[in-house]
Amino acid sequence: APFATTIGRELQLAPEQIKTLGICNLALTIPARIIIGMLLDRFGPRITYSMLLIFAAVPCLATALSQDFNQLVISRLLMGIVGSGFVVGIRMVSEWFPPKEMGIAQGIYGGWGNFGAFGAEFALPILAVSTSFLAGGASNWRLAIALTGIIAAIYGVIYYNSVQDTPAGKVYRKPKKNGSLEVTSVKSFWAMIISNFGLIFALGLLAWRLEQK
Repeated sequence: APFATTIGRELQLAPEQIKTLGICNLALTIPARIIIGMLLDRFGPRITYSMLLIFAAVPCLATALSQDFNQLVISRLLMGIVGSGFVVGIRMVSEWFPPKEMGIAQGIYGGWGNFGAFGAEFALPILAVSTSFLAGGASNWRLAIALTGIIAAIYGVIYYNSVQDTPAGKVYRKPKKNGSLEVTSVKSFWAMIISNFGLIFALGLLAWRLEQK
């Protein structure tokens, strides 16, 4: 988002294309959160989040190397997967704090995440401008975005080596049964359809948007 205008101007994107990229940033976050939740149940927060942080380098580097709209679409769709990391934090906080402190712990966790987004809006343009001499005097947005992915991957390794799923003496409880919920009646079928409406609508909106000329 901090570089939308700069990227649009440099790659000659239409305003509609920039809006589409904004949708792509979030499009796969919804289904990815379901998948990450399943992996979280199976492997725990430490492994799941470490792999997600390391994976973040892929869409960041892909964005930094993009030369046209199509390449940006792919890289931003992949970035939406990284946004599902929020699920890991919810589980992690619930493991490490007692019920009487859960509200304030989750509040600090959610607030700190929003502060990170604000920090990126503030810091990345400064980084891009301060390194403009490496890009012939233009805003070096490519370096700024690439560095965020590299830093995330490095932190993924640090996270893996420094974090444990639960406090000492507490066992991480995995679900007794892995897999999807069974649909056993007509009512439960329609309940499933309704519960998936948001996912279907979001992906349908994305498909419609990408079809526009």
